[in-house]
Amino acid sequence: MPMILSESEKQLQAMLDRIVDKCKEYGMEINAKKTKTMQIGRETKALTITVGNTVLEQVSKYSCLRQITEDVVTLKEVQIRTERQCKSFGRTKSFCE
Repeated sequence: MPMILSESEKQLQAMLDRIVDKCKEYGMEINAKKTKTMQIGRETKALTITVGNTVLEQVSKYSCLRQITEDVVTLKEVQIRTERQCKSFGRTKSFCE
């Protein structure tokens, strides 16, 4: 389960748009029903992240090997997992940033 980390909603949308475009090049598409957003931090707000015309569901917890919740402060662990996933899919670091 690949994850995308960003510091802003705008940055997240831009990265997701790039992934959607790359998927289209290979005849693939993102399943918006299975794709979720989550914000980690002390203060959270509703995000409006879209794939095509579909707004992605925002969740407060997510299971990925272990459970990650929005109140977790271990962002470093999430970054490590993301880097591993990027490497396993052959992505370059700049694509994942």
